[in-house]
Amino acid sequence: FFSDIIGFTSMVEEMTPIQVMEMLNELYTLFDHLVEVHDVYKVETIGDAYMVLGAAPNVCSASEGAEKVARFALAALDAVRNFRKRDGTTVLIRCGLASGPVVAGGVGNAKPRP
Repeated sequence: FFSDIIGFTSMVEEMTPIQVMEMLNELYTLFDHLVEVHDVYKVETIGDAYMVLGAAPNVCSASEGAEKVARFALAALDAVRNFRKRDGTTVLIRCGLASGPVVAGGVGNAKPRP
């Protein structure tokens, strides 16, 4: 599962940095709860992007991993439908699913953070 917020760049131009962080924290705290509910693995959040895996690091069958991610995606869409920024406006996300082998590793010489 991968997602981003539709119109994020123009949306945040009208917000203070604290408002942006509060909005992202509130939305992604909802997603984090769904990670636990659906037993998927949160890979990363980068800006407004949110990514999860279904069959790693806890290995399961490909079909079980796909089902977990699909159920997470549907729940995330439901959560976004009910989510409102503090000013009452809605947020829309664009999301997708992908399947197949996964490779992970570090590139470059510097460590990103502990």
